[in-house]
Amino acid sequence: MTTTQSGRMEPTPGPTTALDFNHALLQSRDQARAQWADGLAKFQAQMLAIHEPSLAEVVLAAAPAFALGFSFSAQKLIQEDQQLLRVILRHRGGAEEFSEALAPVEGSQAWQALTASLLVGLLGIPVTTLVQANEPELQNTSLSGNSSSDSGSAAAAPATELPQSADDEWSNPLEAQPVALDPGLEALTQEELATLHKFLAAMPAEVRKRFTIEFRHHFQVPKEARTIKDRITQQRHKAFIDVFERELAGVTP
Repeated sequence: MTTTQSGRMEPTPGPTTALDFNHALLQSRDQARAQWADGLAKFQAQMLAIHEPSLAEVVLAAAPAFALGFSFSAQKLIQEDQQLLRVILRHRGGAEEFSEALAPVEGSQAWQALTASLLVGLLGIPVTTLVQANEPELQNTSLSGNSSSDSGSAAAAPATELPQSADDEWSNPLEAQPVALDPGLEALTQEELATLHKFLAAMPAEVRKRFTIEFRHHFQVPKEARTIKDRITQQRHKAFIDVFERELAGVTP
């Protein structure tokens, strides 16, 4: 009990109930997700494709996203005797997402390349591959004769040169370099899909509704799509569900 200035006894106000706290937390999280989705949509509306996923080029292409409140970090984790590289993309509103893969040597060129690749996937930056034509360079050749037939043959010769074997056309070292693929875009196995569907079906209705809203915001699912079940197809979708599950349990990533 609490005594007022007039001397009257009144019940002491209790702490905020857990229900009110959870409701406020959900509202704050929904607001953060909405700000994330809005910022990402604005960035993707103005972003440009890059030619190669080098870290310097990706950071330069992501500059408009940084101006909209996004930032990123890369860190090495050890989970079950495996070293992982985790790239976290954060928004100043509080929301964040991460993508991870088996880590190469920290600080190496492979580390930087993988960091760039994971950041490309988180921001949705398109990557185009430049293909150089593997054609022989035309050069002027001095000939002893000056007839038109001689000069015509000399001009036509380079254009008719062909690779000696089928493998020669793939011998350009610039074309042979592999393009790093975002692990998050890899397809889920049937077993993984079945497990995720079972997990989502077991959610309470209110929690499943919140998950659906966050999933639609994050992956820009069109409003006309009646369900998100057929949208869960890739490893990045599984990673999103894993993060949601940890947040639901009160465990921070």
